[in-house]
Amino acid sequence: MICNNCQTEIPDNAKFCNKCGQKTDDVNKPISNPKKNGKPILTGVVSIIVFLLAFGVVRYLTQEVISPSGSSASKAELINQTVKEVKASMSLPNQVDEATTLVDITAEINAIRYHYVLSGLDTSNLSNDYLKSYLGTNICQNKDTKGLLDRDIDMEYSYSVENSTEKYFVSFTKTDCE
Repeated sequence: MICNNCQTEIPDNAKFCNKCGQKTDDVNKPISNPKKNGKPILTGVVSIIVFLLAFGVVRYLTQEVISPSGSSASKAELINQTVKEVKASMSLPNQVDEATTLVDITAEINAIRYHYVLSGLDTSNLSNDYLKSYLGTNICQNKDTKGLLDRDIDMEYSYSVENSTEKYFVSFTKTDCE
């Protein structure tokens, strides 16, 4: 399919455009011969990240969160509430694609952390730097995610490889998207 908003090629089963976050309900042009770019797993990961961030961020950046005392909610309260709402919107574990499963979303001191398990995947060329580079463009171009980062709420992505001690960790801060 082609996204009507940004004209990016996206997988037929994507719920959101992995570049601009547009819902696929608004995407209606089929691709006659889709090209495989060799990165379907990471594309799926980016798609689910964009979906999760869009859901949580849209909900909380478009309305002011008020604490019982009448003042604006603290960063920790915003993180906790966002994580709670995102978790309520889906069942975990959530199979992102054939090799990636989102197993948890946690509220950290200054961040929202997404926990993934990778299975049946050749990770010989995978590294933290590669993941950060690959995910960075999409994360920083998403204005909802950028809104969270601008509030000094970091985005963290933790990957464990099934039946292995192999782990990857990527963190995005406000300065990563400036």
